[in-house]
Amino acid sequence: MAMVPFWKKGLGMGLGAGLVGAAVLALRRKAALPQPSLPEVISPAVFARRVQRTTRGQIVYHVSGEGTPLVFLHDFFPGAASYEWSKVYPSFVGSHRVLAPDWIGFGESERHDRPLGAEDYAQSIFEFCRATCGGRPPVLVGSGVGASLACLTAAQHPEFAARLILFRPSETSHWLDEWVSAPLRALALTRRGRQWIYRNYLRPPTAITAWLERRRSPGEVLDLTEAVSVFASFARQYGAAWAMMRMMSGRFQVSNLPRLEEVCAPTNIWQTSANAIVNPRPGVTVQVFSEWGGLAPLDRAEEMIHCLSLELSDPLRLVRG
Repeated sequence: MAMVPFWKKGLGMGLGAGLVGAAVLALRRKAALPQPSLPEVISPAVFARRVQRTTRGQIVYHVSGEGTPLVFLHDFFPGAASYEWSKVYPSFVGSHRVLAPDWIGFGESERHDRPLGAEDYAQSIFEFCRATCGGRPPVLVGSGVGASLACLTAAQHPEFAARLILFRPSETSHWLDEWVSAPLRALALTRRGRQWIYRNYLRPPTAITAWLERRRSPGEVLDLTEAVSVFASFARQYGAAWAMMRMMSGRFQVSNLPRLEEVCAPTNIWQTSANAIVNPRPGVTVQVFSEWGGLAPLDRAEEMIHCLSLELSDPLRLVRG
């Protein structure tokens, strides 16, 4: 057998190590950098796509307009993104500086496998607003878990927000119940089990479609094709499972309206059921929209725009808060 010269062996080993190193670096960059966007679907052309660094990770957001900052915060679910509010927020560009970020771990924002807690998410949105709102207190509009995190952010930083408008604020303790049956939920005790649940019960377009169907507003027949396409696309991207797996494992938990009693900003809570009403206190108003479902930002967008416009344009509402 012919002997291979030593220098050729060394060259081959060096090239192999270099290729392995390049592959590892590429994977790291893939995990850290925002994924390709869907600009023609997510937001109108008038919105610019920007990236803001925080100590917890990079946040990708869409921004347009001038005036009081108005920040829209989406819920947490497979494939979640600022698209949830995309039928609502463009209507306020003429009067506000509108910002629509993706939470870390979702949409186009950074996806890493670090165990972020509720306080981390709250800190990330505080840093985001401090860097992007021009020193002006923002109005935070949030839904679901995003609404609860907005409440926590305002409690942690009392002078931070001008006001809160919270649509169906929710907790995470029973989040998985909406997606899988009780026997299957036991699989979430292990990492492999959580991965299996995500691949088979959370990520598939059929699962996302069924979940959106259950959240429809009563009587609405909105075509879900676009919404399913966007959410399913994000749910399939690299690292999209990590935030969902943290929720399944219990490492990320947030209660319904955490530390509401410490929030100084006027707060409007919009519920879809009278059973979900919290005990109001000075500075907090609760409204029930029984004709809305959890999908209202998409299938009742015009009504939401009208109600938001009333809240934002009537100075007496701020005084009453």
